[in-house]
Amino acid sequence: MQRRAPRRPINGHAVPHSHPVNRCLALVRVDGTDIRKKIRKAYEKALRDLENSRRLLDRFHQTDQPQFTRWLNSNFGGLLTELRELNQKLAADDAIVILVQNEVLFGGSSYARAYQRVMELKENPEPPPPRPGDGPERDAFEAGDEWGSPGDEEDLAEEFMNELFGKSRPGAGSGEAHDSRMGPSAWTAAPVLAAKRLKELYRAVVRRLHPDSQREMTAQKTEWWHQAQAAYEAGDAEQLEVILTLCEIGEAGTTAHTSASLLQRITVQVKSSLREIQRQLRAMRREPAWNFSGGTDHAAIAEQVGRELVGELMAMRRRRMETQNLLAQWKAAADRLKPLRPRKTGPRFPDCPF
Repeated sequence: MQRRAPRRPINGHAVPHSHPVNRCLALVRVDGTDIRKKIRKAYEKALRDLENSRRLLDRFHQTDQPQFTRWLNSNFGGLLTELRELNQKLAADDAIVILVQNEVLFGGSSYARAYQRVMELKENPEPPPPRPGDGPERDAFEAGDEWGSPGDEEDLAEEFMNELFGKSRPGAGSGEAHDSRMGPSAWTAAPVLAAKRLKELYRAVVRRLHPDSQREMTAQKTEWWHQAQAAYEAGDAEQLEVILTLCEIGEAGTTAHTSASLLQRITVQVKSSLREIQRQLRAMRREPAWNFSGGTDHAAIAEQVGRELVGELMAMRRRRMETQNLLAQWKAAADRLKPLRPRKTGPRFPDCPF
């Protein structure tokens, strides 16, 4: 074992080695004013950006889009009606094509025979098959006389687990493993306290955000109300605490009594909402209705919208013509085939005797 070299003497006196047990840990007071000021500035900036983005979103939904819809119907009403009717006819033709292709794929027949079967079923639809258990058997099943009640399997499984582990086993029915030496109060105290805190936070949020107690239900309060419902159903107490703190900040108008850690969590949530609204705004800026109420000359918009609608109408006409030609080919081939034999309505296989 290597020995430690002695320290050099100071003023002729040897300095003893300090032992770790005899060391004194000093407490240093840290001034968190600058840190808190930085967190508060980040929160206030995120909140301002969120309010501005939400204001643009509300203007688009409440002003720009309704005005653009009225202007569009008044200037291109006939073209829109033709597009709507053509779209319905095209959807009906596409449905027939899909049914024929499924008949070919799963039935193994030709396109002509598949078209013949599809058109026959369209003209003479088959009645829906009876549900299993209709009649006296269904009544007996619902009453639990012949087949037993629906909860018998769960009761048998619970009895088996009780016999295997004992009725007083900890965590029965919850899938959790507990120490058998712990009493009931030891492994049930934490969930009870968590559930109590969750209910207290939810009640406090309800008192502040319930629609019946609001003079004006703003978009922000509506969003918080829906978030609180989702957080309570998920058992997320931290999210409820964040919403409650946001309500308190809105009522007091200051963040002086909010801790820095909670303010950071609120800032993260505000930035998350801001990113979602900005994503919606990026998509709306590409629409012709964006900032429609702010402009007076709509000639350029009319030219663009008219060109797009005419192009869409021509594309739908070409597509329906192709679909009609395909259906006409299948019909011409199906007319040369023999008529189909009537299908049997009974079961393909006899009933099993056991």
